Amino acid sequence: MASKGTEKELKRLTAIIELHHSIGANLELEQICRISVRELADALGCDGCAIMLIEGDEVKIMAEKGFAQTFGEMTFSVDMPAIRHILNTKEDIFTGDVTNSPAASCVPHGCAMNSLICAPIMVDDEVKGIIHLDSSEKNAFDRADLEFAQLLAKEISIAMERSFLYSEVRDSSISDGLTGCFNRRKFDVDIAVEIATAKRYKKPLSFFMVDVDWFKKYNDFHGHPKGDAVLNKLVNVLTCHVRSSDKIYRYGGEEFAILLPDTNKEEASLIAIRVQEAIGQEQFEGEKESQPDGKVTVSIGVATFPVDADNKDGLITAADSALYKAKQSGRNRVCAF
Repeated sequence: MASKGTEKELKRLTAIIELHHSIGANLELEQICRISVRELADALGCDGCAIMLIEGDEVKIMAEKGFAQTFGEMTFSVDMPAIRHILNTKEDIFTGDVTNSPAASCVPHGCAMNSLICAPIMVDDEVKGIIHLDSSEKNAFDRADLEFAQLLAKEISIAMERSFLYSEVRDSSISDGLTGCFNRRKFDVDIAVEIATAKRYKKPLSFFMVDVDWFKKYNDFHGHPKGDAVLNKLVNVLTCHVRSSDKIYRYGGEEFAILLPDTNKEEASLIAIRVQEAIGQEQFEGEKESQPDGKVTVSIGVATFPVDADNKDGLITAADSALYKAKQSGRNRVCAF
């Protein structure tokens, strides 16, 4: 019959094998953390287990088991003594008596926590995360448990670094390199999804085509770097004057697309007018010298599903037609299909 120590060692080894097998080629960080917490909690039989992600000044709980019962709705930050200690020293907190550790002031009043392991997760010699393990028992963890947590921290570090790289590649594949808004590739996917959703729930979907008036004149007069600055500023203005549920895309050149879920034509037209007027009131460098009316302005075409079209291509054509009408009518205006 196996001793308690041998049993625990077997659980640790099993957890490492399971972690390798489960993570595999998984690139989603939250899933990696959930798998890791499950294996840690099962192997060590702790009361609370969590993996935290450090993002600048913020601390995000990526996955937990039993941890929320102890800490409840507590907000975590890099200024908490225990976290600050780990960030500054890049060393573990390992104690069988929390009251005499850097974590003492972090434990909620009345909490029965006594034993604690906090192991830093390092990426490029920087603390990017923390493994937290706690127990109500005094001296619940031994050196082998600490070494196990350190080993898993290294495993998670490799997975975390890979996940960060994956996120960068994924974000770059759907974002416009100049303005940071979504790109045409992302638009082609999203408009199909939004139309399918609108059909299913019998909701309207509106769509803008936004084009910068006389942009070629601006570029020819000032050069492309200043033209790029205009496009960047334009996206900032658009972001400030649409709703958080609306999505902005660089459709091509100086043309932008905006999807407005659950929005009828009347509501969409009001938002388009608000956007068009806000851009007209904004100050753009060099506009007086190059633009026909001394202002950088936009024309906007509005179309709505299903009243104007019942499919992706039809909706794009309708918005483009409305934009053409706005251009032909003198620019710096909104036209609905």
